[in-house]
Amino acid sequence: MTPTRPRKLRKDAAENAERLIAAAVRAGLAEGRFVPLEQIAAEAGVGIGTLYRRYPNREALLEAMAVRAYRLILAEAEDALRSGDTGHDSIGRFLRQTFAHRDELVLPLHGAPMTEGTESAELRARMQQTMGAILERGHRDGSVRADVNAGTVVRFGAMLAQPMSNVPGWAEAAAELRAVFLRGIAPDRA
Repeated sequence: MTPTRPRKLRKDAAENAERLIAAAVRAGLAEGRFVPLEQIAAEAGVGIGTLYRRYPNREALLEAMAVRAYRLILAEAEDALRSGDTGHDSIGRFLRQTFAHRDELVLPLHGAPMTEGTESAELRARMQQTMGAILERGHRDGSVRADVNAGTVVRFGAMLAQPMSNVPGWAEAAAELRAVFLRGIAPDRA
C-alpha cells in the first residue's frame, strides 16, 4: 500500500487557513488559549463552518498554530547557525530574530499544548537539535560558558517574547535584557 500524500489546498482554502491561524494567534495572545472559536472565525472573516472544515477541534487549531510558530523559529535558528561568526553571535542573532516574530508565536512555552507524535513535535525536535548545534559551537569556540545549554537560551527567548504590559517601550527594554543575558552567557575573561 502506498502512502497517500495530502492534497494541496486550493488557493482560497490556503488563504482562509492562513487567515484563521493569524486570527487565532492574535486572539490567543490577547485573550488566552480558550478564546471562542466563533470569535476566531469572525476575526478571520470566515464562517465557523470554514474553521471546522479545516480544524475539526481546538486541538487541531492549536497544533496548526504550533507548527506555524515552530517553522518560523526553526528558520531563524537555522539562519543564525549559518550566519553567526561564533556560537555567541548565533545566539544573539536568534534572540533578535525571534523577538521580531513575538506576535506570531504560540508554542508550549507560550501556553500551547506540548504534543507528541505530531508535526509540531517533529519540528520541536529539529529546533532542539539546531539550538544544540549553536550551543555546541559556542562551547567549542569558547564564546559561550560551558554551563549554558539550549534550554536556557530557548526559555529566555520565550520570556522576552511575552511583553510586560506595565513596561512602556517593551522592545527597548527587551533589547536591554537581551544584552545583559548575552553578557551573562559569555565566559569570564580574567
